[in-house]
Amino acid sequence: MLMQLLKANWKTFIKFLGPLFFIFLILRVVDPKAAANAVKSIKLEFALISLFVFIVVNATLALRWWVICRKMRLEVTYKKLFQIYYISWFMSLIPLAAISPIAKLAYLKDDGRPAGSTAISITLDKLFDIMGLMLFSLFAIVYFPGSLFKELHLWVYFAGITFLVLILLVFGSRIWKALKKLLRRYSSRKLQHIGQDLEAELSKFWSGFDIKFFSILMVISIAVGLLRSLVLYLLAVALDIHVGFGLIVACRALFGIINIIPITFSGLGTREAILLPALSLSGVSKDFALALGFVAFLWTLCSKFTGIVFWLKRPLPLNTLTAIKEKLTG
Repeated sequence: MLMQLLKANWKTFIKFLGPLFFIFLILRVVDPKAAANAVKSIKLEFALISLFVFIVVNATLALRWWVICRKMRLEVTYKKLFQIYYISWFMSLIPLAAISPIAKLAYLKDDGRPAGSTAISITLDKLFDIMGLMLFSLFAIVYFPGSLFKELHLWVYFAGITFLVLILLVFGSRIWKALKKLLRRYSSRKLQHIGQDLEAELSKFWSGFDIKFFSILMVISIAVGLLRSLVLYLLAVALDIHVGFGLIVACRALFGIINIIPITFSGLGTREAILLPALSLSGVSKDFALALGFVAFLWTLCSKFTGIVFWLKRPLPLNTLTAIKEKLTG
């Protein structure tokens, strides 16, 4: 019991690293008044448009989950998954570990869906989300050495993709076997606490898993990254920050990778750690860069609250969430 408590406290402490770094930036790096004035000057019409874009983001996320459910022959409508995605996004406001996937599991279990298959679909959706973030981050890797390649960074990116395609053509079968093995191992570890006989269901899924299905999920995941980049770009426009969309895409690609590590709340601190040096490449002041990061943080909170519309129609008791969480982690 003591070890579990210490482990929980350690995880909670780690999540404060991002906010602490954000406070450091305000006190030592930027002018707080200038940053605050930049936030106050925001054009609300662009911020509101970005919230509508989030509907498309959520719809695309739900599409990826629906494709996975179809592959697993898990009978659930796209509309239902869309609503559950919204509710789980809203419930992530609750400071409880893994609250979002637990909420998804609870709602589908409430609808009579098998807990095992549902858990597998949620795990696989998260797995391909991470895979998509990793693939999407390749753009940032070749973009940010702009001082070395200047305007040629896009050509370097496409040349790198071409080289990657050639490697896949030559060594594709070997790479695919290794990748499937890694994916299978990851998903098995994630599901080890849920219940019995899940290994058979998971093996059945992997037996029908092919490169076409993988490509569809990757395309959807990259589309999610581009839509999220559009949101950040609209927020930049709202603050009169004039930068190229490519730079915003590169920044957003890095956000996704860094935010996999649980060292902050809603990207606070880690987002600014990327924006300050990255936007300086286009001559944006540190004050405006931090203002954009903070506005993006506020946008994240606002987007989460939009899920309350579906939650009010069908609230989920917290004691149900806690019971499921104990079963998953116990």
